[in-house]
Amino acid sequence: MNEFKRCMLVFTHSPFRVRLMLLNMLCDMVNGKASRSNNEQR
Repeated sequence: MNEFKRCMLVFTHSPFRVRLMLLNMLCDMVNGKASRSNNEQR
């Protein structure tokens, strides 16, 4: 739980560009794990 709080602190205090980059990385991870078929359809 402490790691989550630390991540949220970093996230809320980071500039907008960094937030976008982190969100993109997160989305890539989620999409990659979810299923490859979804990515191929787009």
